[in-house]
Amino acid sequence: MKKIIIQALVSLVALSANAEYSLKISRGKFPEGVSTQSLNGFKPDSLAYKKVALGQGWAGGDYGKRLNVALSPSFMKTGETCENALTLPMLKIEEGEWLSWEACAVYPIFKETYTVEYRESESDVWVTVGEFKESGNDWKGRLLDLSPCYGKEVEIRFVCRSPKGYMLALSKVAIKPLQPLTFECSNLTPKFFALSELEEGEAIAHFSLTNLGSSVSGIVVGLSIDDEVISQVEENEEWKPGESRIFDLPLPLKLNQRSDYKIILMSDDATNLTLGQSFAYCTSFKRHLLVDKGTGMWCNNCPTGTLAIDELEKEYGDALIGIETHYDDLLADEVNFKWLNFYAIPYMMLNRVRTSAGEGSDKFVDYICRPTEMEIVINTLVENEDGTLTVHATVNTSEDFTDSDRTFRIGYEVTKSFSGNESNMFYQKNICNIASFKQYYYLPSRMLYNLCYFPNVSLPSPLANDTENIAFTGIKYSLPATLEAGSSYECTWDIPMPTGYTNFSGMRVVAYVLDAATQEIVNSVAISVDDYAEVKFQESSNPRPTSNQIYTIDGSKLKVAPQTGIYIQNGKKIIR
Repeated sequence: MKKIIIQALVSLVALSANAEYSLKISRGKFPEGVSTQSLNGFKPDSLAYKKVALGQGWAGGDYGKRLNVALSPSFMKTGETCENALTLPMLKIEEGEWLSWEACAVYPIFKETYTVEYRESESDVWVTVGEFKESGNDWKGRLLDLSPCYGKEVEIRFVCRSPKGYMLALSKVAIKPLQPLTFECSNLTPKFFALSELEEGEAIAHFSLTNLGSSVSGIVVGLSIDDEVISQVEENEEWKPGESRIFDLPLPLKLNQRSDYKIILMSDDATNLTLGQSFAYCTSFKRHLLVDKGTGMWCNNCPTGTLAIDELEKEYGDALIGIETHYDDLLADEVNFKWLNFYAIPYMMLNRVRTSAGEGSDKFVDYICRPTEMEIVINTLVENEDGTLTVHATVNTSEDFTDSDRTFRIGYEVTKSFSGNESNMFYQKNICNIASFKQYYYLPSRMLYNLCYFPNVSLPSPLANDTENIAFTGIKYSLPATLEAGSSYECTWDIPMPTGYTNFSGMRVVAYVLDAATQEIVNSVAISVDDYAEVKFQESSNPRPTSNQIYTIDGSKLKVAPQTGIYIQNGKKIIR
């Protein structure tokens, strides 16, 4: 399970009234004694930002639900790296004090790197005491031991040096003694379990805790359901500040029942402290959630759909399979868009259940935890000399499968992710002018192509038309008319090259079992062609004359004359 993160910063005692220093930013302005500067004089590209001051290294601003945080804009198209310094006032560091803060990468497709440095009074030499990298746009707690500075008057600074970065954000910067029992929880437990994954009715809750407080020992970490402790473990060894530990605790589950649980810190007086909470759901097979999203580059509101998918991916990890279908732009798949029956964008739908469709994921809640009595597994992918991709899959039914009177088929789509770095023909309109829209609050109203990223875009299939579309109606006769419980069924099919492409590089196959009557998806699977395909394709030994002005839809220059399909010539989409 990847990156399902639930963070909780908790403390059993109030912050010390003797905290030595806390960075307070008011109305976007840094307090007296705090300085900001660009160390190498490079200024971020002004066309990449709105609502943030540039050129002074750091700025005060808002991000997400937090107001008045420190921001370091750094995006440059020219390849240079900004070196932006945020320097705290001269302070005397007392024994036992630590530097603490929270950080995130505002635009998650760009990583942020930075150092923490100090300089003694009357010295010109900066000493690096910590190097950090932020790769997500959720806040993460950080600690730094200041023992090299004890008893000294020093300046401390954060220096952001992010090649190909966008903007680092810092919050809750403080120099103070550590407080006891302060933890950050990262829950890596899958939301969905297959019955076969349970051992004697128990799954495993997998999570990590980071100690952001003073050293502790003898604490008890546990899980609870309905305020009843169901499993626990005692940590007797000293747990040092900044240290992370991984836990695997038994989590009892029942078939087709949702279990809401809490990760807790237990105390002698039975006052348990909640560090994190989530749910788990067990069904016959591991459940996957396929989310269709309708979007377009020209759509002012579509960044909100991107944020909604981001949040779902954080919540469900690999269990979520997203497909982005564009309309009326360079990446348009207009046949699939018609079949989605979306009358506006952004629009989203879960597992093709029509009553789940809406501008966001609000209507998904009633369809998340459902019994899953079928699964589909892709066994092999083979790229053939004729330009097709052969897929071999297995569909399994559970012992409690009860839908033998319904007709099921296999459907599929091919997707590909696109980055603005691949083509200067991409853009994204954006009118997200409220800080809660996270990165889009700072991205311009027409985003530069370098800043654009369109993940898992559906690619036009030459087989799809207004009356027949395998992606929605399924492959006829791919499964028997009647399925039996506890059985396996094999299916092999060929996927033709998506319209406008010359190879399957960088593509992903999404396959699913469809209810033929309702077109609802029962279960799905996604697999990367690059990672799993056995390639049997050989380039033609008789290449045609090259063209210097015609490109494939993903921005690659053609090496041979174009076949039938969609291409870009002189910056315009053409159909041959």
